Amino acid sequence: MQNSIRFDLSDYLIHFFRDVDMMGPNAIAMPEHMGWHSLAEDTFYPAIFMLRAALRNGRLWATWSYRKGVRTIYGPDPAVCFTDMPIAAFVEASRQRHAHGEAMGEVALVFPKATMRAQGARPAIYGLSRDLTVWPSGKNGRPRIFPADVLPLHEQYRYITDTYPIDWSHEREWRWPCCIEYSNLDHDSVSDWSDIPGLDFYNTGISGIGAIVKTRAQAELVVQDMLTLIDAGMADPYAFSFVLPTDELPSPELIRDRAALKEELAKATIDIDKYFAVSNAEVAEVNRQFTAEVSTIERNAPHPQAGGVGEAGECWLWLHDGSSHLARMLLTSGRLSVSRNGRYLARLIEFSDSRSLREREAMTERLAEIIQSKFNVPCGYFSVLNSSNPDDVPFFAQNHGEDIAYYNATWLYK
Repeated sequence: MQNSIRFDLSDYLIHFFRDVDMMGPNAIAMPEHMGWHSLAEDTFYPAIFMLRAALRNGRLWATWSYRKGVRTIYGPDPAVCFTDMPIAAFVEASRQRHAHGEAMGEVALVFPKATMRAQGARPAIYGLSRDLTVWPSGKNGRPRIFPADVLPLHEQYRYITDTYPIDWSHEREWRWPCCIEYSNLDHDSVSDWSDIPGLDFYNTGISGIGAIVKTRAQAELVVQDMLTLIDAGMADPYAFSFVLPTDELPSPELIRDRAALKEELAKATIDIDKYFAVSNAEVAEVNRQFTAEVSTIERNAPHPQAGGVGEAGECWLWLHDGSSHLARMLLTSGRLSVSRNGRYLARLIEFSDSRSLREREAMTERLAEIIQSKFNVPCGYFSVLNSSNPDDVPFFAQNHGEDIAYYNATWLYK
């Protein structure tokens, strides 16, 4: 038996998210804009909201991890923190600590450990081999830097105190250093999520990313985010591997064994690859049915208004669920595409170019009712004025509320 085959070891690094209460003691400065269709109009940011925002932006913030105004990360570089607890241990610990009000969330992004090591992440260093008479205090938010002969500057981000009775070794922490100079690393006076430096996990080619969430409903939202990122070309096709809703797992004590864990994970996990495994015959049949419905709408519509009366522009059928079977089939055929803003838009080339924008909107509204009934996919129409570019300013987006997966809104998780 290899020593590495143990229940207390993991092949992953976990970056968990916690609830952020802007009126509480652990409040942090937040960007004004949280990224791609993330709506934050509250003082409470649920952990799942923060996870989806990070996923959509493709960045984990590098921080100094302040406590009571003092940096807990030493040296010149802020860091992104991870734990290499096994998934079963994370599920158990996060449930217990969250229930006791500790700052540990129950949702997380998961990265292959070997990949993160290649990116520069390293295990934390617990304590020093040499006692110091004067420690860097870091008062008033100042840097906390050891003399270089105690610990080299480029390694100081890894240091975690072991001064009795403080002991964080059970966290099994890893850190990735953000080795660039930037004036707003503490999130002060920044406008967008992307203004805060950190680990860009799409641009660096990291693959096999997973997510741990609490419920199946949360998992379905995260799956749709992942698919949208891939379908829009913002993330590599191999960027994601799984989404795990922990409410569907048995007691953590029952999955400490690696074999048992693997079996239960397989039952509960949503496999991202399955959304890209399609049959050519099925693609052809679904597209035939869809084309027939669009053609029927055009055939039964009144003749186009004479003289091209009305506004010019373009109108698409907007499918609100990119994970649906219909969306996957239409994407494969090229009938459906994803806009830069993350909308799944179907071209309706059967509609006459002689029709005004208003006419095509009315026809697409009727089509949406038929498609929703036949394929059980929520949809509506989306249009732009005096343009055929779906990334231009919307003219109208019909038949949707802020409760669809397209939006990441703080109030949806209460």
